[in-house]
Order: sequence, then C-alpha cells, then structure tokens
Amino acid sequence: MEMLIRWCVAGMLSLFLGYAGAALAFEDDEACLMCHKYPKMGRVTEDGLQKTYYIMPNVFSKTVHRNVPCRDCHSYIKELPHKPVTEGVTCNAECHSIKNPATGKPFSHKPIYDAFKKSVHGREKIAKGNDADKPYCVNCHTNPLYNAKEDKPPKHIIDRCVVCHEDAKFAEKWYNHTSRRIREVKRSSQEIVAMCSSCHADKQMLDRHQQAAKEEGRELGRKFPFAIESYEESFHGKVTKYGNTKAANCLDCHAKTVNYYLSVHELLPSRDPNSPVSAENRVETCKQCHVRADKNYAELDPHPTSKREDNPFKHYAELIYTIVGDSVLLLLVGMAAFETWGRLRDGVSWRFRDGSSWWRRTRRNSNRLP
Repeated sequence: MEMLIRWCVAGMLSLFLGYAGAALAFEDDEACLMCHKYPKMGRVTEDGLQKTYYIMPNVFSKTVHRNVPCRDCHSYIKELPHKPVTEGVTCNAECHSIKNPATGKPFSHKPIYDAFKKSVHGREKIAKGNDADKPYCVNCHTNPLYNAKEDKPPKHIIDRCVVCHEDAKFAEKWYNHTSRRIREVKRSSQEIVAMCSSCHADKQMLDRHQQAAKEEGRELGRKFPFAIESYEESFHGKVTKYGNTKAANCLDCHAKTVNYYLSVHELLPSRDPNSPVSAENRVETCKQCHVRADKNYAELDPHPTSKREDNPFKHYAELIYTIVGDSVLLLLVGMAAFETWGRLRDGVSWRFRDGSSWWRRTRRNSNRLP
C-alpha cells in the first residue's frame, strides 16, 4: 500500500509540473527522469554547498554513460520516490546491465580504481582532513560527450558496418564508443597544466599539507610547495603557455609513456624508485624528448625557482641583476630629468616644430636650440 501511495504521489507530481523535455534518446526504464528532468531539482547542503540533481536528457544521451541504467551506479535506491541519499556513488561499482565483451562479466572500473587508490592521489570518495584535498575520479572525469561535433555517425561508415552486423542502431552505438576511444582524447598541454594547477596552485591547500607533514614527521617532495609556480618559470611552462604543444607538461614527466592511460592513475612521489622522475628513471624520462640526454643533462632542474631555500645561487643572482637593472634605469631617468630641469632654467621651452622639441630665442634670431 505504501509503495502504491509513493507511485501515485510521483505520478501526480509529474502531471502537475508538466512534461519538460523532448523525447529521450536513451532508455529510462525506471522513470528516473520523471523528476530529474527539471532544472530546479537540487538543494543546499548543511555545509552551504549547492547541489543540483538535474539531468539534461539531450546531453546525457550523448555521453559515455548513456547506456548505463541509473541504478547500476545508484544501487542503494530501492524505491520511487526514493529516500534521501546518504551513500553516494563510488566509481568501483559493477555495471550489472553492461557486460565486458572481453570477459563476459559485469563491467567495472574497479581495476583502474584500485590503481588510483595506491597512487599519491589515492583517497576514498568521502574523505576527511587533508585527504579531502586530493582529487577524486569525478574531479578529472566529467562524463564527456562521445563526439561533440557529430550528432550521428557518418552514413558511409554505418552502411559498411551493417553489411555484417545488420542492426544500424547497434552499429551507431559501437561507432560512438570505439571512435572516441580510437581518437586522440588526451587533454591539451594547457588543459593539463590548468587541471593540475587547480590543486597545486592553491596556497591554502599547500600550507595545510605542509603543516600536517611537519606535525606528523612526514616527508613532502622538495618542489611540492611551489611545483606550479616553478613550472611556469621554466622554459617548458613558458612555451606551453603561449600554445606550444611539443614542450613537456606535468603528465609528460610524472606519468609513464608505457600505457599512458593507466599510468596517469598511478602517479607516484619522486622519491619512489618506480616514479618516472626518480633519480633512477630521470634520464630515460628526459630522453623521451631530448634524445641525447645523459646523466649530467638530467641533473638540470626542470622546476627552476628563485626561492633562497631551494636555489640560493639563482636567488642571489636574480637579486643582484634586479638591483643593477633598477639602478641603471633610475640613473637614466634621473639624468633625463636633470637635463630637462637645466634647459627649463635657461629659458628653453618645449614645442614640437620643424623637427625639434626644444626652442628658445637667441642673439642670432634663431629660435631653434642647437
């Protein structure tokens, strides 16, 4: 009886609000969009954060999760309308409605999730303390579109697929999936630097982790407090900023090129011997771009900084050059001001005429200052 009442309430709510959207391009067998299709769906949490539960059908229908039923991830929902959600979704759940064609088992992100948990970024979804500063899966993965520039696959490709596979809908579905995976879908260097900067350039976050490490006696990377700042000072950072796509970005050095898409989830601190930027592997990492790099070359600092505690020589060299440069500039401005004052004292006026800007009347009736 209670379930019947809930369904009646949901039906009345839907009729009251009216239909707000075009026909769906994906199956919604459990009627989740009866409520979640409305833009006003959301709330403000006890912490003052705004949460939105609105699903845009026309956008979701083109994402990589379009064929995953809602309750494959939101498995804790047992009734409709459902009770307040307290658990949330984790990315290691099995998709019981989607089978892995290679194994025939329910598809799951658990293997890559386990690799992420062992990395320097590893954390639980609901994390406390400084672990909450680390990125979770959804910080980097935002349910991207299959092919944003294409509404439908090219007809000549589908025509070829259906010769054997016969079902055009099947061919369109798998074209969207495989074409996105085959295409180059890495972020650009500028996007990667921006993504890493969202955390590593956060001064308050850096201070929290430094203080916690000091209290716990843990070791942080030497460049951790100013990794982004020093990268932007480097040659790599400067040319990347102006659009160069060949210079190294953060992941070119900190992730292995062998199986790159797995390695970006397994980032390790530089003191770990398995890290690409550890002392043991640094030469090979440099050789990815600088083919003649050797041990001496790898000693060059890829994160140059003028901080005294990190690089005293560069710090004092820049200080000396700054003092000398500012002094010379000040002297030049002072000389120009002194000369101007002298001319004004001698009755010379400033006017632009016949190619000269300083004029005065002379005994020879020449108004131009020689």
